[in-house]
Amino acid sequence: MNFIKNFIFSIFFIFLLCLIQILMINPLLIGYYGYYSYIYVLFILVYPYNRNKFLFLLLSFLIGWIIDNCMNSGGIHAFSSTLSAFLRVNFLRFLDGKRFLTNRNRFSIYKLSFIKTVLYIFLLVITHNFSLLILETFKETSFNKIILFRTIFSSIFTTILCIIYFFFRKIRS
Repeated sequence: MNFIKNFIFSIFFIFLLCLIQILMINPLLIGYYGYYSYIYVLFILVYPYNRNKFLFLLLSFLIGWIIDNCMNSGGIHAFSSTLSAFLRVNFLRFLDGKRFLTNRNRFSIYKLSFIKTVLYIFLLVITHNFSLLILETFKETSFNKIILFRTIFSSIFTTILCIIYFFFRKIRS
């Protein structure tokens, strides 16, 4: 019963983030080159670490697939969100070391220090945005957009939004 409750909550959270991304964030095109903030990455950041990894990868693919269908982007969001979900544990091992490996069932991102939390968010977001923007550039026929700048600026905007979420979440709990 607990599995079904968690699954339904995850699906609700995915659709909520997709609605926020599609209806609120996407219309806010920042700058000439279109620096988006991809708030749906928040799902990958906050999904519990002790749950089924296959289900997590499937849900990460689902959130990217929904965004792809709404934005008509051809699968680049699904790939990038699945790649970020796959690499998430490796980033945590890099930042938290043996403590993450020994306390994986009781691990919470909210217990990390502020610097480690920001680094974790930024590493995951920059991986997502870099893979997304590389695929977007390969999808188009012209290479006139500067990938590195778009990746950095989009990552900064997304990281700021995620840090704000984590800050209010820490205050509330």
